[in-house]
Amino acid sequence: MQQVIEIIERCAENTCVSRPFKVRAEDGHLYFIKGCGSGWTRRELCCELLAARLAEAYGLPIAPFGMLDVPQSILEYCAVHGIEALRAGPAFGSLYVDSFSLPPVAVKAVPEELRWKLLLFDWWIQNEDRILGEKGGNVNLLWSSDGDQLTVIDHNNAFDKDFDEAAFFENHVFRAERERIPSPFLLEQSQALAKIAARFSELTDDFPDEWTERQESSGDFVPESAIEVLSRSVKLFSVFGGQHHD
Repeated sequence: MQQVIEIIERCAENTCVSRPFKVRAEDGHLYFIKGCGSGWTRRELCCELLAARLAEAYGLPIAPFGMLDVPQSILEYCAVHGIEALRAGPAFGSLYVDSFSLPPVAVKAVPEELRWKLLLFDWWIQNEDRILGEKGGNVNLLWSSDGDQLTVIDHNNAFDKDFDEAAFFENHVFRAERERIPSPFLLEQSQALAKIAARFSELTDDFPDEWTERQESSGDFVPESAIEVLSRSVKLFSVFGGQHHD
């Protein structure tokens, strides 16, 4: 686990809800990190890392990520505003990508199959945090007009116990794709997601103890609940296959 060597700033209010810190790591690259402290719950950190690994396994273009160590020594003399929200220890790091939030006008420029996969993936992990309408929204997708590249980020709200499927299909950035996904594609993706879900232990066995300790707190990560969510892959065809397909 590489260390953070410089804390540069915290994302400003109204730019993103989670407000991660922008840092520099030992490899010289810039990352956005979410770590232990008052800014994020243990559950959110576990959901972030698990969802990132699931997205990677599913072949989505997620920003390169990993766990970074925040040394106590770097916090003691840090003057960055809001630093009290971060504690020493392991943090989730997402590589800084020089791009901007996906605008409504670029939605159709995203490759069709990628739109389908993102809609299926977010439904699978119960992630309602991908909203975009004509007036904007919290889309958590970065877009580079230079080469039309999409980068997927931010899954700390995945595995939402209060997931509202109706609201999901009303607000998701790629909601219009639900009626366009062909049946053969749905069957193929259902099988792919089930295979990934079967790797749950492999994908979670190195989670930091600082994130997974249980104190009978409602904010803790419960692996059994996440496994239950991922078992939804068997319902994929019934949820999406009831629509009109060629």
